[in-house]
Amino acid sequence: MKKLAAFLLFFICSGHMAFAQLSFVNRLEIESKFQENDFMVIHKPGGAVAFRSQPEKGFNLRSKFQYLVTDYELNASEIKEIRMKDGFDLIGYDLEGDFFYALMQKGSAATSDKYLLEINLETDEVSEFSLENIYSMDLKEFLVLNRNAVFLGNADMRPMLQIFNLGENTVHTVQGIYGKETLVLQLRKDSELGIIDVLISKRDKYKIKQVSIISYDENGSKVREVVIDKLHDKDLEIIEGMLTPIRDYQQSVIGTFGQRKREAYQGIYIAEINEFGEYEIKYYTMEDFPNFFNYLNEKQRARRWKELEKLFNKGKTPTIKPVFSAREVITTAEGYLIYSDNFNATNPRYIPRDGAYANDAYRFNPNRLYFDGMNYGPAYGSQLFSPVRYSPFSWQTEGEYKFISAYMIYIGKEGQVLWDNALNLSNKITQIPGKFGEVSFDGNKLHYLYLDGIEIYMSYMKNGEVIFENEAFELKLVNENERIRETQELSLNFSWWYDNYYLLSGKQKVRYIGSAGREETKEVFFLTKIAVDGDLYVPLDNID
Repeated sequence: MKKLAAFLLFFICSGHMAFAQLSFVNRLEIESKFQENDFMVIHKPGGAVAFRSQPEKGFNLRSKFQYLVTDYELNASEIKEIRMKDGFDLIGYDLEGDFFYALMQKGSAATSDKYLLEINLETDEVSEFSLENIYSMDLKEFLVLNRNAVFLGNADMRPMLQIFNLGENTVHTVQGIYGKETLVLQLRKDSELGIIDVLISKRDKYKIKQVSIISYDENGSKVREVVIDKLHDKDLEIIEGMLTPIRDYQQSVIGTFGQRKREAYQGIYIAEINEFGEYEIKYYTMEDFPNFFNYLNEKQRARRWKELEKLFNKGKTPTIKPVFSAREVITTAEGYLIYSDNFNATNPRYIPRDGAYANDAYRFNPNRLYFDGMNYGPAYGSQLFSPVRYSPFSWQTEGEYKFISAYMIYIGKEGQVLWDNALNLSNKITQIPGKFGEVSFDGNKLHYLYLDGIEIYMSYMKNGEVIFENEAFELKLVNENERIRETQELSLNFSWWYDNYYLLSGKQKVRYIGSAGREETKEVFFLTKIAVDGDLYVPLDNID
């Protein structure tokens, strides 16, 4: 009996200790049926905005736009509703200061009518703008910079960027973007500086790739152009890139590079650009990644490095297989934390580079919580409303991705590798080509989390050392008197929010005891604030 009691005590304590590093802090619930549209979520300073378009009941074309604002503790305003024009649906959104923008479209064709709602989140005042002068393009991205609506689309198989001034009701077509064999790799806005950065790649008549950073002011006038066209080896080329914020007139482009005309990735580059538009490129290859294979067991790791050392001794640079994609850059006072995914495209319909993979959607607007947009292309995809939540559409008809590892490298401002390490992703398979996990990093502690099915997996590094890896956590409620009856897996979304807090949203059916003392069930859309602290982890070996 004593042994049984000791075992139960150990089981309870170990479960509690394992759970301590991840806790469900606050929860907001909105009554919502499973068959209704999901709320989308945008992060904002101090909280978040949840919103959706929802058709009215009955056989009609009427819909309403619903939204609410929360703080960091998920205390929320009342749900506000705006009647939408008949036959229109929400296709794009953005947040600029205290103003939320909702882009509406009638139908799905490029020539469809569109209009824009501007909502003052402080006063709930609503303004409506007609967009009849916007060119009929296949829309890929939409954002707003200081009351200038920016539309990136595809027209005649070429990218087009137009800026609509809401105050003056004028449209300006940006020069330098529209061109043959031109791809937009990233679009970012800097509200404080009032500029739009466009990272593009294009091939000349000799099929040589050039990567350019073109900056425009909010009116569409070009203020800077930097062309990166000279790598240290003519047989190499830049595959992809991400722009860092401009600080002290300095900016960097960071991504992967590889061999021309081949699916051969060789490493990571950092192109540092000064205030005069001059750049210097630093290259990092497998010789700089001593812990790249740390996701393997010791025997496999030793075998891989033995193979690589033979190539190093011959003066050759090994390739990284199958696909090596830089996903996110976090800038600190000491340098750059670069998170990359190593994965395999297992579906024959996968679209290979001239992009490294099939969707760059998560690189466009950092306000986005959902990164599985409807458009599918090697450079710019869309993170506008995802039809995977509103139609029978399936990503599996387009691609399937097997994730091998998440690789982290921390590079100092002087170019030195401070540390690197890798996390095993256990060949997880998804149909969504965006980045696999969510990272929080403060310069020392790194938390890496991802959602797989209805479980959250967490890994933790400290000073580059893996403390624990792929600890699984079931979804929990904050109210201990309630129980999850069912979770709609397709509705779930998970993202880093701020500091060491993450945000989980989706739909659930929850059991609870009603006022009559009987068990009842409610259907809700929820937002849950999750706190993580890897330092609270205690290995089972250390529990007495």
